[in-house]
Amino acid sequence: MQRIRKIISEILVSIAFILLVVYILDVGVAMINQSDGFLPLSEKDRGMIFGGGSILLFVISFGIGINIPSKILTILLVLGGAVMGTTVLLSSLLLPSEDNIQMSPADSKQIPIFAPQFIGIIIIGYIIMGMGILRIIRRK
Repeated sequence: MQRIRKIISEILVSIAFILLVVYILDVGVAMINQSDGFLPLSEKDRGMIFGGGSILLFVISFGIGINIPSKILTILLVLGGAVMGTTVLLSSLLLPSEDNIQMSPADSKQIPIFAPQFIGIIIIGYIIMGMGILRIIRRK
């Protein structure tokens, strides 16, 4: 039974990581081309399917693989959470939003305020990374 749970959790975390990478690449292509990405979906649909799906699969894979040793699961949880949290954090800090473009030079010195959905995704990403770190700590 443990072998089946290990295989299922590793497959789910791999799919979650692939969904996350495809989502990030699509958003990157959309930002570079100033148009839609390579996926034929709206931003909302793309976020719900690829972003939300990857978050859900990361959490499910952690739950299925709890107390089962798996280096693949642990590494992909840490890496996936770090990629998710850091990518959203950096993109919201570095990329100009429409609000920042319309600001006067005096206002541009202010610290950018994150939209609530960005803060939520950053926190969720680092929680997923924490689940992987928890697996590392519990293993020792």
